[in-house]
Amino acid sequence: MDNIPLYQHIVIDLKAKIESGELKIGDKLPTEAEISKEYNVSRITSKRALTELENANLIYRVQGKGSFVNSVITANRTMERANKEILLILPFTHNSALGDYEKGINEYLAETDYTLNIQSNTIVGQRKLLQTALQSSNSGIIFYPVTSISDLDILYQYHLSQFPVVTMDKHIEGIPFPSVVSDNFDGAYQATKHLIENNHKKIAFISSLKVETSSSIRERYFGYLKALFDHNLVDNSVNDLTERYLTHADDDGRDFYIRFIKSVLEQGITGIIAENDIIAIEIIQIAKELGLSVPDDFSIVGFDNIQLASFIDPKLTTISQDFGKMGGLAAKHLIQLIQNPHDHSSENVIVPVKLIERQTVKRL
Repeated sequence: MDNIPLYQHIVIDLKAKIESGELKIGDKLPTEAEISKEYNVSRITSKRALTELENANLIYRVQGKGSFVNSVITANRTMERANKEILLILPFTHNSALGDYEKGINEYLAETDYTLNIQSNTIVGQRKLLQTALQSSNSGIIFYPVTSISDLDILYQYHLSQFPVVTMDKHIEGIPFPSVVSDNFDGAYQATKHLIENNHKKIAFISSLKVETSSSIRERYFGYLKALFDHNLVDNSVNDLTERYLTHADDDGRDFYIRFIKSVLEQGITGIIAENDIIAIEIIQIAKELGLSVPDDFSIVGFDNIQLASFIDPKLTTISQDFGKMGGLAAKHLIQLIQNPHDHSSENVIVPVKLIERQTVKRL
């Protein structure tokens, strides 16, 4: 938020009041002096804010009388909402193996007059997509964030502008967007409990990002910790290892996983909870290259149940997320938000998960 100019804070605030109807067509805006006092800024800053609103056709000025809300805002807003298009922003190129959110969204939208547009940030980048979409004619956005703490300044502008947004997979720190997420805590708890029930006593957790950057990773980590605690298996040596692979600065690929596997063997760890299936599969493949065997040398459980999980050798035991259901629920909540913009009663949705037992967990 600190990198937003002072005048832009005023623009965002006044624009939100206009679009919400708090300031109606023909209403007089505060004077430059009144804005300066209210926002504790200079007259130059308040004048710049009013100029920006005028340039955007949100207000008009009358010499000697002041600034007034322009009627064009109603026409613009009506045209925008008439577009009836929902934007889905994903952090990966659409691939059903990584979660068929699109199917669930389209199934729900088929019963409405809305259509779906999909954008991936793999080429343009999340920040650029968000900046562009804020000025777009989309009716609303379903947003799958890269992390829980990225691009907060732009996302806060969405909140202030009352632009309909529902997030999937993660919560955004400090901004009350409705969200649809899997039960990450229970999933990791089930995965850890499954290893414990197969007599594993030393179990580690590994992630690809720092745990503090992602609400979904953090919830999985806490589920793992709770299962260890409930079964009296909290072990400092395992936690030390886990912390190293939760707070690493960079993922340097193959070398990172080799170091992790060696640490697992050195410390006598027999079970691993991986943040997702991609990491689990990578570890299995590298273990084979090192002459090791899963689950004979160590067991591992993934998270996601992507298509590849059932095709690798050995087949991956994992936690299954219902991606289609998540997409459908996200679409449902977004349409409700679009049609009832002042109704903030919708709660965050947590979708149940389930353990899929295959071949990567050995009973000791």
